[in-house]
Amino acid sequence: MKELIIQSKKGDKKAFTQLILYIQNDLYRIGKTRLSDDNDICDAIQETMIKAYRHINKLKDNSMFKSWIIKILINECNSIYKKKNKKKMLFEKASIEESIHIKSDIIQNIVSDIDFEILVEKLNYEEKLIVTLFYNSRYSYSEISNILDMNINTVKSKLKRAKEKVKKYYKGDVYSG
Repeated sequence: MKELIIQSKKGDKKAFTQLILYIQNDLYRIGKTRLSDDNDICDAIQETMIKAYRHINKLKDNSMFKSWIIKILINECNSIYKKKNKKKMLFEKASIEESIHIKSDIIQNIVSDIDFEILVEKLNYEEKLIVTLFYNSRYSYSEISNILDMNINTVKSKLKRAKEKVKKYYKGDVYSG
């Protein structure tokens, strides 16, 4: 991977493509933590690739490539998410009570054999992102801390709280994300 980064910095498009192929699953999983629509996720990844390719020369430490590109992806996902929410707010007029009632009906009908993805979906964005980075992408606390620009102890406590929420949810308790 180091050689691919060096080649990419020299403008080698094939080397850059190989880098992206190497981390594409991680990029998708991380994009999925913020965005639910596959088209939006693909758009975020595409914009990330363009920005990363254009600015790869700004990467000072080649060993930080993966963390660097994930930061770009998170910013792209947040941008798309904000745009989508602004549009949603303009077009949706559903009352809060109706929304809460629908959610509680759905929660009551979920069977006890729930997979990891559904459990994680109930977490808020930041918790979902930390859990995904830790369990799915196998990043260490230190790496997550660096990616999210967050104190390592904050990462640990947020992960612990997220696990407690998942455990409560799995036992049948309801929590709001």
